[in-house]
Amino acid sequence: MLTVTDLRVSYQDAPAVDGVSLSLSEGELVSLVGSNGAGKSSVLAAIAGLHRPIGGTVVFDGKDVSRLPAHKIARLGLALVPEGRRLFAHQTVRANLILGAYVQRDAAVRESTLERVFELFPVLGQRLSQRAGMLSGGEQQMLALGRALMSRPRLLVLDEPSLGIAPRTANLIFEAISRVRAEGMTVLLVEQNLRAALRLSDRLYVLQTGSLVLSGTAEELAESPLIRQAYLGL
Repeated sequence: MLTVTDLRVSYQDAPAVDGVSLSLSEGELVSLVGSNGAGKSSVLAAIAGLHRPIGGTVVFDGKDVSRLPAHKIARLGLALVPEGRRLFAHQTVRANLILGAYVQRDAAVRESTLERVFELFPVLGQRLSQRAGMLSGGEQQMLALGRALMSRPRLLVLDEPSLGIAPRTANLIFEAISRVRAEGMTVLLVEQNLRAALRLSDRLYVLQTGSLVLSGTAEELAESPLIRQAYLGL
């Protein structure tokens, strides 16, 4: 479903990603992990069309999207939950969710998807008229994930969904990710909680200073003495 080949990203001539290649098959949950500043978010930004790469290719569902803007990639079925959530803080919970469904014109499908989001995150159904900026951090993360799901994506891309969230709430987020994956959704996850990433993922790629240094199944990497060095930068 997704093939990234020799991806290179820079910001004002400062390299952030250097020659990263990775792939996801339909139905997989694959994680990209690494220490802070390793370039993980830059990889996701390039895949989602938020930052144009200076080299390499991103092929989504057989189509080269390396030079497409983010809204066109979204219409192809990719939804990104960015780090920091980026909600419309002064809009209601319902408005944020409906905005996530802008690619879906069928009202009945929108409503059924909304109900599915409420099944995953019942608290959102209780906060429909509340402004997004008034939610707790964990509730905001649920809303950001729910908003992405409203587009009924084929590929869900998540950037640090547990960052800054209490462990109990983070576990609810991880459970929801596991449930949508079990229903057949393909997921690319960047996650600073290595233990959770290993538990959730089929395969992982380890990034260090902009380059891939390790990859394998969750079982292989859990037993690898190299992952501590690559992940922690030791």
